[in-house]
Amino acid sequence: MKLICIPFQSHHFYLKPDTAILRDGQTFYAPEPCRRVEGAMALVAKINRLGKHISPKFAHRYYLETALGFCLYMANVLEQNRLDGAPWGNACSFDHSAPLAPVFRPVENVPVIGSANMWKSVMQKWSTTLEENPIEVAISSISQYIYLKMGDLIWIELHPPIPLSSGEEVKVFRNDILELRFSVR
Repeated sequence: MKLICIPFQSHHFYLKPDTAILRDGQTFYAPEPCRRVEGAMALVAKINRLGKHISPKFAHRYYLETALGFCLYMANVLEQNRLDGAPWGNACSFDHSAPLAPVFRPVENVPVIGSANMWKSVMQKWSTTLEENPIEVAISSISQYIYLKMGDLIWIELHPPIPLSSGEEVKVFRNDILELRFSVR
């Protein structure tokens, strides 16, 4: 299984190891080099068939379910890597850096409006009603470079990364229904 992540408003993608998944309710412990954690809520699509060079008009056939997730970053490492012109994979692709909701929902149940709440205050609002379906655009784009296989997860960030502090609990809702929660240490 591959975890394929697309940063907010980007056409690029990067991969995370399958050990990056953090299950619902678990605590994220920042790795040793991390001094600042940032994260972004993501719409996650589960690939249901093998595909390569998928046309946008057929991309809807390659996923049936979505979930909500979160992409976590070591912000200080990412910043330093950018300054050094170094690859930034180690700032994004590390263990437990991808909290994932426990339930995937059928595509026809994907909400139009949702929110991410932290400490009971609304942090970000988002909408999946876009001019182009971001999942289908991602499937078509990614499949030009790598094979997509059953069980692969595509993570599409829904907003720019925001700072997270140690001790905070993040709760992600779909239309007032709690989908995912995790805490940061």
